[in-house]
Parts: sequence; C-alpha cells; structure tokens
Amino acid sequence: MALNFTRMGPATWVARIDHITLYLGDEDGAVDRAQADLAAKVAASLPAVRDAASAYLDLFVDRTKACGRSDEPWWLDEIEFRDPAGEDGTAYALHFTLAGDDGGLWTVEMRAFEDEHRPFRFERRQG
Repeated sequence: MALNFTRMGPATWVARIDHITLYLGDEDGAVDRAQADLAAKVAASLPAVRDAASAYLDLFVDRTKACGRSDEPWWLDEIEFRDPAGEDGTAYALHFTLAGDDGGLWTVEMRAFEDEHRPFRFERRQG
C-alpha cells in the first residue's frame, strides 16, 4: 500500500489509511525514511497489528469497567511513528479509543521485528 504524506507543521508528516491518521517525523525537510519504511510495513499488515495491540489491551483492561460493555471494540484512531519509545525506528504507538470511555486514550507501543510486531507497553490517558 502506497502512503501519501503531507506536511503538518515544521517537524511532522501525516498520512491516512481510511479513518486512521499516521504521524511521522521530519528528516531534513522530508519524511523520515526509516519511519516511512516502518509505516509501509505496518500498513501492509494493519489488521494483524491492530489485532495484536487490541489483544494486548484485553490482557490488562476489563472493558466492562472501562466503558460499560465487554464487547465494545477498540477503535484505532492514530498510529505514531515518531519514535515514542526511543527505539531507533523499530517502535511505534497505536492510539485507541473505546466508546463509552469518555476522554480516554489508550496507547499500545509496539516493536517491529523482522518477522513480527509485538506490543511491549500500554497506557491510558484522560483527555
């Protein structure tokens, strides 16, 4: 899947996959190539990456307590490739919302390996 990037501010580039916004950093006035390569790999396997991150959240989060419904789906809104974990281009973060959890933003940090993408951290912010 070819991603089209647009500049958003002095140090950020964005692309979209349907309703999902991807954020990448800037490298000398252009899209950071390592992040763009990782974004292309994630885009090519987005359903599997999203499912892995959602399953990771389900290990720790009781959706009934979080939003009132155990079957409420995790809604993937954004993917951030701006090296959230300081992992030299191998980490990225998926940002989810959960209907009924007003103002909650759930983030799963993933690490890319040659043959898989694995979650390694999550957090919830109230906005």
